[in-house]
Amino acid sequence: MDVTPSSSPPADDAATPEDRLAEIERVRASGVFSPGGRLSDLFEYLAARSGPEDAAKEAEIALAVFGKRGTENLRDDPVARVYMHRLRRRLEDFYLRGGVPTGIRLEIPKGGYRISARRIAAGPPGEAGSLMARFEPLPDAADEPVFEADASPTRRRSPGRPGRGVWLAAGLLVAVGVLVGCLIMLFAAPLAGSRETIVRRAEAWKGLAGSGRPLLVVVGDYYIFGEYEDRLFLRRLIRDFSINSKDDLLARQLEDPKAYERYGDVALQYLPVSAAVALSDLSPLLASARSVEVALASDLSPERLKSSDILYVGLLSGLGPLRDPIFTHSRFRIGASYDEIFDRKTQETYTSEAFLATQGDTMYRDFGYFAAFDGPSGNRIAILAGTRDTALMGVAELLTRPAGLKAIGAEARGRSSFETLLEVRGQKNVNLETRILAGDALDSQDIWSSPPSEAVSFPTE
Repeated sequence: MDVTPSSSPPADDAATPEDRLAEIERVRASGVFSPGGRLSDLFEYLAARSGPEDAAKEAEIALAVFGKRGTENLRDDPVARVYMHRLRRRLEDFYLRGGVPTGIRLEIPKGGYRISARRIAAGPPGEAGSLMARFEPLPDAADEPVFEADASPTRRRSPGRPGRGVWLAAGLLVAVGVLVGCLIMLFAAPLAGSRETIVRRAEAWKGLAGSGRPLLVVVGDYYIFGEYEDRLFLRRLIRDFSINSKDDLLARQLEDPKAYERYGDVALQYLPVSAAVALSDLSPLLASARSVEVALASDLSPERLKSSDILYVGLLSGLGPLRDPIFTHSRFRIGASYDEIFDRKTQETYTSEAFLATQGDTMYRDFGYFAAFDGPSGNRIAILAGTRDTALMGVAELLTRPAGLKAIGAEARGRSSFETLLEVRGQKNVNLETRILAGDALDSQDIWSSPPSEAVSFPTE
């Protein structure tokens, strides 16, 4: 969720009621909201409220917009909070892509249930504004589910036949891959507005945003192999955290001849959906004329580690070949599972509670990790990861918002190579609050040229 503190725009920035209504009409006519969708309904409901003195209440929105009835539903159902968050993000993206040609910008104050308008320096939409006419808005269908069940691949499963979730995740590979590709194509053009400038100049992205090297966006994926009977009949699909690529599987087969007969490559990987969400937040960083490519972590080669700047986006369990160089020299260590992070300095263990996401409206803690350091040939590498989906989305959002970037910059303390551990509070896979827990310096030279200071083992399931 947004990390900037709750505040109202200064009085001298406030637009007149006439300007507010005119900007509402311009946003409405732009097509940024799909007709009949929930975001469109919420926008229209708030637009009809005249101003701060007529701000809506959460229960009123739940009843009027979403048809929630009954005292318990109105008190406990978080649907209004979730869609207010989505509406705020949609408006931010609208002005990010299209600029503020009228000098009036609509905003939803933090902690409020109203649409405000304020005056800012007018700016033309630029090239990015023309993209709005070429791409359809994301659908907000009336029957869109409020939440998605937690389908994080980091949840450990007992061996057996693949469940419906595994097959569904595998089936989503093509769709998610296309989505990631579209995001990169969309955001390869310069975007209008000040957010891009703020992100690209931030201390957190120092050396990466302004580099002339090709940028390789590495998405954490999950390599799947098969167990066969008589080398002919596929019995089940297997995910083993110690086997993250076809080369890893071949190494296992060479070590154990029985494994060669029993296991085989099935040319299958799948991605967490949160990676695509995180990439959409990182659009200002990707907006440049440089070459941008996307690769799966399981396909990352040593040559690419040297020739390109690297931006990893994914879960800790999907780091692939990036895992060992970092965490053998890090202040932090992956614990008994990829849901755990151990702080060597404080001796404290942080365990993700994201499995609670499916149990009603329970609030839970998830944990994210961010590191930026030099690569083996002077290139720049940034790691943006989470133990589960909620953390990954929360960290990506924090690292592209002014207040979050300021906090990360203060934690970096001018160091070019550093790492941070973050806590993300969530509810039903929605990141509500992100804060920094701890940070430390990294020694880039030590990462690439020195052996591990101590034996480090990683979870295999």
